[in-house]
Amino acid sequence: MKVKENHKEYLNHLIRLKKDFKIRESVNYAEIVRSDGEKIVSTKNNQFVKGLYLFAMVKRDIERYIAENGYITPSDELPVNYVSDIFNLENKVVGIDMDNAYWTIAYLKGYISENTYNKGLEKKEFKPIRLSALSTLGKGKTYKVYKNGKYKFDEIAKANKELENFYLDIRYSTYGVLLEIANELGDDFHSWKTDCIFFKDNKENINLVRKRLDEFGIQSKIELLS
Repeated sequence: MKVKENHKEYLNHLIRLKKDFKIRESVNYAEIVRSDGEKIVSTKNNQFVKGLYLFAMVKRDIERYIAENGYITPSDELPVNYVSDIFNLENKVVGIDMDNAYWTIAYLKGYISENTYNKGLEKKEFKPIRLSALSTLGKGKTYKVYKNGKYKFDEIAKANKELENFYLDIRYSTYGVLLEIANELGDDFHSWKTDCIFFKDNKENINLVRKRLDEFGIQSKIELLS
């Protein structure tokens, strides 16, 4: 795989030379696959380029997990955001955020190796790459196919539901942790938003939430409700 700063220039180069290739593009990312199979990628985010190796590491780890344990069934579906309808809104609210929630859950469930886990945490700028490496598992892709330098048709690579299930399970397992803590907080639970749980602000509740997250093996930090 090669990385180029400006894929547009390379795209025009291939068109001028009447080459066969296919390309898929998003707002910040582009991938060109030549007829010989070589991939050329480009992104507007230089940090994203530096962490692209995480995609291959995650894929390799998932394939290893499947070889050893087989495919999985996702945990029961839970909402990404949830608000209690019995919380007393006169109470002061505080939140505790799960650090690197999806990445940590993936590691704790054995989906990614310790090496991959640590590599993903080497730089703060890798956060969007960690999420993309997990969220794109099994996702379908659409390429524009060029023959002799001219666009001919769209090629659709179908989604792989068995791989998508891993990301679903990571998400639902994360929300499952929050649900368990919410049930323990009872009336003092306010809401959760993705990987942050909000509740009545007092020392006892803060200690409870942090203790439970620590027992799960998840680091955390205090957040304010916005």
